[in-house]
Amino acid sequence: MGKFVFGPVPSRRLGFSLGVDVIPSKYCSFDCIYCQIGKTTNKEIIRRSFFDPQEVVKEVIEEVSISKHVDYITFSGSGEPTLNSDIGLMIRELKRKVDIPISVITNGSLLFMKDVRNDLIMADVVLPSLDAVSDDIFRYINRPHSLIDIDAIINGLKDFRKAYQGNVWLEIMLVKDVNDDVEELKKFKNIIDYLNVDKVQLNTVIRPPGEEITGRLGKTELEKICEFFGSKCETICTFEKTVTKGEKEDWAEMVLDILKRRSLSLDDIVKITGLPFQKAKDTLCIMENEGKIKSFHFGESMFYVMN
Repeated sequence: MGKFVFGPVPSRRLGFSLGVDVIPSKYCSFDCIYCQIGKTTNKEIIRRSFFDPQEVVKEVIEEVSISKHVDYITFSGSGEPTLNSDIGLMIRELKRKVDIPISVITNGSLLFMKDVRNDLIMADVVLPSLDAVSDDIFRYINRPHSLIDIDAIINGLKDFRKAYQGNVWLEIMLVKDVNDDVEELKKFKNIIDYLNVDKVQLNTVIRPPGEEITGRLGKTELEKICEFFGSKCETICTFEKTVTKGEKEDWAEMVLDILKRRSLSLDDIVKITGLPFQKAKDTLCIMENEGKIKSFHFGESMFYVMN
């Protein structure tokens, strides 16, 4: 695996997603309390060219040519991808050269900028997040750059939706006892109707968060909120697809490359590698003994992270 590409990763929203990481760790406009990557070290809103875009495009094309399980090419990873001022160029180049749909996972914070909206216009799916409507809750959960406010984000989303012909799937990360009370949910519903997105995808803290203070909602709670939000809403807390053929030869290297950017459960690793459960567990145990990774329980699952 190369410098910019990781996966394919099992995504609850995008199937097997080939990640494209165009941001140094951890440049972001937010410092979310639930982020599995950890604390933001460079809180930015100024866009810049971080890497040679042609080098990124070349690496994606090379990986696509050898991978059998890619449903989407997804710009995401170590920070906020729209901070890279070359993202529009990279999307356009990939659209010319590969047939796989392109998605962008973004916190939506920079969509108030016209150049950001223009850069994403060629993507097939844009997946922005909106974790609060009230400013105080927004600042508590997302801890944004001081020059960002929630009204600018909502207006940026609205302006993008007007111009963009692709799919907009809005993710709402629900944190127990923070943004799940009746008043905030009513505000969410009004904004959902206002934005006219194609899907609303409810999430909760499934993977180990960066901080102990974040809490998850149960399945029943999520389903009730989903029903309240209406027919466009769904929950995204499971992943069903599995590799059906033999294991990937360099699976350990691939897993390590993903773990640099996010945690994986034992179940995730079995699904993306095609390994038998016990073989995956035994090999991961060896990697842990070698000091490459470490494991811990979160909820009912065993997760692995880089040591």
